[in-house]
Amino acid sequence: MAKFLKGGAYLAAFLTFTGNAFAHGHLTEKGEQLYMQFCAECHGAEGDGNGPAAGNMSPPPANLLQAMQGKIISDEYLMWTIREGGENIHTDMPSFEKRDNISEDDAKAIVQYLWHAFK
Repeated sequence: MAKFLKGGAYLAAFLTFTGNAFAHGHLTEKGEQLYMQFCAECHGAEGDGNGPAAGNMSPPPANLLQAMQGKIISDEYLMWTIREGGENIHTDMPSFEKRDNISEDDAKAIVQYLWHAFK
């Protein structure tokens, strides 16, 4: 009986870990799709702030690559900026919540992708 319970505990731990890894991977993939759709035009595919539309912006789009590598930015700030836009911080970034109905889950997926892609 003890072996059965121990085996069950290992199985539960394995399923929890692989389930989280699967969810993490799915979230990152979704975030990449959303980033390319909504963010890359300004921030660039590589997150360096040099997207095709960046040249017309003042101030220029944030260099996400630098921000993520320097860990100078929080998930909460990223999600707030994605959803609310840059009006409160005097940038041209739109509010994707208002303009494109970006949900909190979509914003989380984008943030997950940023940490995965630009770390």
